[in-house]
Amino acid sequence: MPFFREDGFPILRSTGKPAIVVIAPSDIPVQVRGAANAPVLRFETSEEFEQWSHGAARVEAAVYAALAEWNIDVSSCSPRTQEIIARLCERPAVPSVKELFAACGSRRSCYRSWSEDIKVPPAEFLTRLRLLHLRTAASHDS
Repeated sequence: MPFFREDGFPILRSTGKPAIVVIAPSDIPVQVRGAANAPVLRFETSEEFEQWSHGAARVEAAVYAALAEWNIDVSSCSPRTQEIIARLCERPAVPSVKELFAACGSRRSCYRSWSEDIKVPPAEFLTRLRLLHLRTAASHDS
């Protein structure tokens, strides 16, 4: 299991060196420059990386941390947005925006509800959530 520096870079416990993480399908060539002999870890998907980095920990703590950062009170959100957040908390990995709204009857209605309640675009929220999820998992591993 890795742990993370303050800047979010993973450090391998076995070597104590920062690692370069590449998340890309194996059929896509990737060139890493200036790696200073850091190990390069490659994962096919972000979900695969998240499973490697911290097992199947749910994203619930990271969701509430993100909501707190943006001063969002879930109880003041619409029932539709509350449902989206509840489903998000149960997930083992942070989904894409498409996956986030996939269970909604109408993606457009869900997006509208989200935009009115959260005020942070879903993609930005999920990007922040990924970082918080990694940090939360790393702090639980330490």
